[in-house]
Amino acid sequence: MDVFINILIFLHIFGLVLGMGSGMAMSGVRRAMAGSADATAFDGLISILGRNGHVGLAVLWITGPLVVWLKYGGVSGLDFWFWIKIVFVVILSAALGIGAVNFRKGRAGDVRAAAIAKRASAVTGISGLIVIFAAVFAFN
Repeated sequence: MDVFINILIFLHIFGLVLGMGSGMAMSGVRRAMAGSADATAFDGLISILGRNGHVGLAVLWITGPLVVWLKYGGVSGLDFWFWIKIVFVVILSAALGIGAVNFRKGRAGDVRAAAIAKRASAVTGISGLIVIFAAVFAFN
C-alpha cells in the first residue's frame, strides 16, 4: 500500500507542476500576445496550456482526496492548515473556470470578459501559492 500511496503523491505533485507550470507559461504567452499584431498565432499554444492546466487540476482533485483517505484515514486528524489549503483549492478551481470562460469571450472581443479573465488569472496564481504554503504546514 505504501508504494501505491507514494505513486499517488508523485501524481499529485506532477499535477501541481503541470497546472502551475502551464499557468505561469500562459501568463508569459498572454504578455507576448499583447504586443503581437497577430495574436491568433498563439491560439494553439494557449489551447494546449489551458488544457494542461485543467488536466493538472483534475489530477490534483483525484489524487488529493485519495492520499488523504489512504494515508491519513480521512480529514479528522488534519488541522487548520489543511482547511486553509482546501478553501484556497476551491477558490483556485473557481477562478480557473471563470478565467477560462472569460478568456475565450475576451479573445472574441468582449473587453469586460478579458478584464475578468485577467483578474481571475491573478486570483488563480495567488491562490496556488497559498495552497502550496498551507500544504507545507498541513502535511509537515
